[in-house]
Amino acid sequence: MSDEYWLPRASIPDPGALVAELKRIGGFADVFTFTQKVPDTEPVHPYRSLRDNVAVLPISSYEAWFREQIPATTRRHIRASEKKGVTVAIADYDDAYVAGIMSIYNETPFRAGRRYWHYGKDFDAVKRENGTYCSRSTYLSASIGGEFAGYLKIVWDDRTAAIMQILSKISARNNRTNNALIAAAVRQCCERKVEYLLYEKYDYGNKADDSLTQFKKSNGFVRMDLPRYYVPLTTMGELALRLDLHRPLAEKLPEWALAPARRLRAKWCERCAERESEFRGASQAHP
Repeated sequence: MSDEYWLPRASIPDPGALVAELKRIGGFADVFTFTQKVPDTEPVHPYRSLRDNVAVLPISSYEAWFREQIPATTRRHIRASEKKGVTVAIADYDDAYVAGIMSIYNETPFRAGRRYWHYGKDFDAVKRENGTYCSRSTYLSASIGGEFAGYLKIVWDDRTAAIMQILSKISARNNRTNNALIAAAVRQCCERKVEYLLYEKYDYGNKADDSLTQFKKSNGFVRMDLPRYYVPLTTMGELALRLDLHRPLAEKLPEWALAPARRLRAKWCERCAERESEFRGASQAHP
């Protein structure tokens, strides 16, 4: 089901009726897949399923989160962000905000050991891509000394909210900008009496010691397993499920086989970033 993660619970059609309609139409797809919504962890539909996972932050109050759900290190990071002048506020999704996002996108062509796919996008593309579900969203901006340093986008549902985007400038990393943005998002959830804040997946296949997972864990997110259903619509779909082709390849390969490839990619991107920096320096020295 396209964009099911972001759709409000009330708008999702009955799976049984949808499966029947897809089979009646025919030619649409071979397999239909969908996941139950947080916090429904027990299977309720009579279809083949696997366990999918999502990063979830159960919320009762800001004080409980700050004192009980995050470690002392994260509390220090949040306090440090305040001392270093990071301010977070609700922002309008306007051209100035989009320009701020672009300043982050274009800071470097490489991030996290890989080529950064947002680098170099034009204004209209950035505005369109970040403007989805705008009527159900809150946009937060983080600034340091009046300069745009990071942003976070929350999409709201009745009992849950989901972080769609969180990103800050690499140059502001030591200011703990992302920690400040998460803290502000938790405050927003408390004000709206939202029970769960979601942050996409918690674990990514067999990838061990993932830095994003560690960041989520350090900010109080925990893993919640949900049933993901796979319904064959055709004979080909039934065969694919029998052959286990619906399982992601990254989950089938062992970590020892994937880790060297990731390290090689990171080294290559690091070298490319160095060359990019050298080229920029030469261009500025000889305009």
